[in-house]
Amino acid sequence: MFDGVHRGHQKVLARAVSRAKQLKVPAIAITFSPHPQELICPERGLKLLTTLSEREALLAEVGIDRVVVIKFDQRLQKLTAEEFIKQYLVARLGVSEVFVGYDYAFGASRTGDIANLKKWAKIFGFKLVVVPPVKCGNKPVKSSVIRELIAAGKFNQAIKLLGHPYQITGKVGRGRGVGKGLGFPTANLQVAKDKLIPAHGVYAGEVNGEKCAVNIGDQPTFGLNRPAVEVHILNLKANLRGKLLQVDLKKRLRAEQQFSDVEKLKSQIRQDLAQIKACQGKVKMSGS
Repeated sequence: MFDGVHRGHQKVLARAVSRAKQLKVPAIAITFSPHPQELICPERGLKLLTTLSEREALLAEVGIDRVVVIKFDQRLQKLTAEEFIKQYLVARLGVSEVFVGYDYAFGASRTGDIANLKKWAKIFGFKLVVVPPVKCGNKPVKSSVIRELIAAGKFNQAIKLLGHPYQITGKVGRGRGVGKGLGFPTANLQVAKDKLIPAHGVYAGEVNGEKCAVNIGDQPTFGLNRPAVEVHILNLKANLRGKLLQVDLKKRLRAEQQFSDVEKLKSQIRQDLAQIKACQGKVKMSGS
């Protein structure tokens, strides 16, 4: 699935990309849309680390030549792992080598585990490469762990596991005018419903290389209780309404706060912006 394209995924992908270059063949990644859990366990209300477009861009960034997006529907849900290999890996893609993570499993009832994959690799004539986990604190890096960290406000820990900034993409819509009234105009993002929005707070990020402050929350100082994702780009004054914006969140500065008056809020915003201006360094994708 590659939700998040985190450091564990990156290790698998890097091995595949390197081998594809040796063989002079395209490196292909398979993902699903919607996420299988949305159909299998809709009651969970799973929120994703990456939208499909974000995932495709991140996969391209690590060197994947082609992303195959397979629609996950009831037919696919019932398809056995062996039939999936026959129909997609062999007949459609003609794979010569398959790279998977150490705990990979797929197909109806998740029967396509490592043991069965090794058996089917011999039957269908492709090489199987099982890539060991990337660990942080003796625990494997997993999408589920990263989701929990982001939702709990432990954003900076999550970024270490992701190995790249956390992306939020959305169309700029009409805002409440609060930021503009304070002297800090913001672009208000309309984010996909199934996207995981980080815990309320103020974040440092970038938009097209320009530093920005991102406020996620309800604006309690003004008595508002509708969550919003608001972006203040430090060196940009253009009207962005209607444009598609990708924000790369790099660091959580603080939790959401309620101030006793507007002047104290403005003072804190100036402190936030000063801290963002001083932020240096990039979070780079890596296969290690």
